[in-house]
Amino acid sequence: MSEIKPTIESERLQVVDALRGFALFGILLANLYSFIGYNTYVVPDEIVTLPFVDRGVLFFIDWFVEGKFYGVFSILFGVGFALQAERFHGSDTNFIAFWFRRMLVLLCFGLFHMYFVWNGDILTLYSLLGMLLPLFMKLSNQVLIRWILVLLATPLLMHTLVYFTPEAAFWGSLNRISTDLKTQWGFGDLTLLEMRTSNSTLEVFSVNVLYAIPRAMSYLIFGRYFHVTGLFLIGLVLARVWLPKIRNNDIKVPNAAIWFGLIGVVTHFGYALIKSSNGWPSAFSETGLILGFIYHVGATTFALAICLLVIYLWSSGKGQFIFQNLALLGRMALSNYIFQNVTAVLLFFGYGFALMREVPFASLPLFAFGILLTQWMFSRVWLSRFKQGPLEALWKKLTYRK
Repeated sequence: MSEIKPTIESERLQVVDALRGFALFGILLANLYSFIGYNTYVVPDEIVTLPFVDRGVLFFIDWFVEGKFYGVFSILFGVGFALQAERFHGSDTNFIAFWFRRMLVLLCFGLFHMYFVWNGDILTLYSLLGMLLPLFMKLSNQVLIRWILVLLATPLLMHTLVYFTPEAAFWGSLNRISTDLKTQWGFGDLTLLEMRTSNSTLEVFSVNVLYAIPRAMSYLIFGRYFHVTGLFLIGLVLARVWLPKIRNNDIKVPNAAIWFGLIGVVTHFGYALIKSSNGWPSAFSETGLILGFIYHVGATTFALAICLLVIYLWSSGKGQFIFQNLALLGRMALSNYIFQNVTAVLLFFGYGFALMREVPFASLPLFAFGILLTQWMFSRVWLSRFKQGPLEALWKKLTYRK
């Protein structure tokens, strides 16, 4: 029986790591958007009173960042699944058992991150939905494309269903549980901002527990379960079609990539324009319904265009210095993702400097570049001595076993 071992450096695809590194920067910008105090802590009336530079930064992030890079990361997750399955081809090792072990370990990382670092964790969702991927691995590309279309259309149907049933008690059920628990714990009179920036460690920590509860329902309302699964499958199809071309250095920009990019740019300009004057409208409102449609169409096409264009630029042989350095970040994507959020928590929450709403939104890019530069330097030093990032090494150790 042949033994499957962890991927060695020579087997890695630099372009995949570079895409992960690029996505990490976008995810950092999007998350800092919340950490700095915008998403939950600014009401629509405040947006129009912000300084022009602040509003410009927020508009840029809504237009070019929000939703796109989590989409890229989701597509790459599907690519990673395809690469792992390819390595097991022809082996007697049970790939499905291996993959479930891998997802269970990632789930543990996600739960720890969600409750002890930040409730905005994405790893828990990825690990749970990732367990479904073996169900699709033997389907043809044509069947997968049908599944992708259905899954990507479902969030639009969910938005419509929510819009027409705003009074249904089900939609607010988990939010009520969270609110009741918040009152029982003695935090009923405190706002989310007050708890996040409190001097009390208990108050700051409690937010992670309290706001992780309704997050599961918000994923359903906005159709994220279906959207992410559809993006995973896009990654699976891309891996099947493009990996042989990448290895043969036979890459051309498909016309579809250009059209995807144009659709994403145009639709998300409208998305940013609506948010700049209305904030994030309720999913139960007419504006929220329109915004939800624009978000899903634009974010998906934008993310796909980014993946295809980066693959083409990498294959052209130009800018290899940039790709090499992005790949350093991408090879330690798990470690860097969690390190980003730990750093942001210490900067903006009451655990540390409590800078939330204390610094202008225009400073967001400076924080992002500072954190990313620190990560790049750490990744460079670490990978000069070790084959993997610290959390990647632990993930490997807990996943691979004889």
